[in-house]
Amino acid sequence: MTEYQVRATGIAWYRREDYARLKKMFKDGRKLPDTFDKWLKDAQGIYDKLQSEGAIVEKAYIDPETFPEWCKKNGHQLDAAARMEYANRYVAEKYQTH
Repeated sequence: MTEYQVRATGIAWYRREDYARLKKMFKDGRKLPDTFDKWLKDAQGIYDKLQSEGAIVEKAYIDPETFPEWCKKNGHQLDAAARMEYANRYVAEKYQTH
């Protein structure tokens, strides 16, 4: 039986109702766009570009209730590196083969 490598990537994704809270919570929140709509436009552009390049793209939703604890548990600050790691782990777990 042949095993196939799935090319998947995760992207941190936010819900409209959580965006302002998360932006304040993140150490680097000032680097994010001021509005959810601007962020969504930018993020959707990245998502679409990755898909057009053949990647399977998964949205890893960041929850303001659980993300701080995830960061603490995994030795991360609330920043871009943590969001990237969270998205990567989300995809790795989703596509893990046994």
